[in-house]
Amino acid sequence: MNESVVSREKQELFLKDLRGQTSESHDNLEENKYSKVILDPVVKMSDYQLYIAKLYGVTKACENDIYPAISSVLTDIGQRFKSQLIEDDLRKTGFSKEQVANLPVFKFNPSSTADALGTMYVLEGSTLGGKILYKHINQVLRLNEETGASYFYGYGQQTGLLWKTFISTLANYAVEENCEQQIISSAISTFNAIGHWLNETEIN
Repeated sequence: MNESVVSREKQELFLKDLRGQTSESHDNLEENKYSKVILDPVVKMSDYQLYIAKLYGVTKACENDIYPAISSVLTDIGQRFKSQLIEDDLRKTGFSKEQVANLPVFKFNPSSTADALGTMYVLEGSTLGGKILYKHINQVLRLNEETGASYFYGYGQQTGLLWKTFISTLANYAVEENCEQQIISSAISTFNAIGHWLNETEIN
């Protein structure tokens, strides 16, 4: 068996372990009251605004603290900035410029590139899942990517491709640097931290 086949098998095993070991923390985040209310059949505009305002703090923190740590590994990082989309969505749905400017921002403290990639896995996964939320918000609140739902629209038609690019880069790095478990541990911690942030952060 040649080296490339072995490496590919290790990458596939890593991704399987990543999904398996993060499943509980991922499910817990989906069961968070704020995560659930956004999918309510009668979700209100105020619920939507509160949810994305809370997500802003995590999204902006990822851009501030995580992106610089992985820019040499994930070369298309420049295409993945999304905090501005939340700012635009909030303004278009009624938030004032001052309210947006005063939104609280989380702080990530990655100890390594592997640690940062674990966090990025969670944030990029949420972008993929945003396609479902976009469809729901579009149906219930009649918002689209031009009128206040650009964050959940994400990368638009490029969402699937950018996810595949990220997962490929992540798996390759994990195996080459022998840091699979560090990435997994970071992802679990990130899911838990986001859940805590949603529960505890006050939005004025």
